[in-house]
Amino acid sequence: MRYIYINTEDDRVVLISNKKEESHDDTEYMVNDDFDLTKELDDAENVGKKIKLEGFLTATEFLQRYNADYATKRVNEYPSIEDQLDKIFHQGVDAWKADIQAIKDKHPKG
Repeated sequence: MRYIYINTEDDRVVLISNKKEESHDDTEYMVNDDFDLTKELDDAENVGKKIKLEGFLTATEFLQRYNADYATKRVNEYPSIEDQLDKIFHQGVDAWKADIQAIKDKHPKG
């Protein structure tokens, strides 16, 4: 688990830490260790090549990834529309809602 502290007013990631900072004025986000914090930049020494650097995301870029991350995970886990409609038809709306809510609980919004 990593803790990300951002300042949206300055549009910058202030701190990336492996531990929670008890006295920090910026907005805190928790992400898994495998969360991609890299930014692809042009390599000044090798024209046409890119390099990946960690810790160079702006707050806006971080939040876009952070918010997209839960959505991608949910979409990949939701059953097809056909299967969802079949569930509603055979087991009722409450059973379908329980299945969907379990996925939403597993991958909550930030």
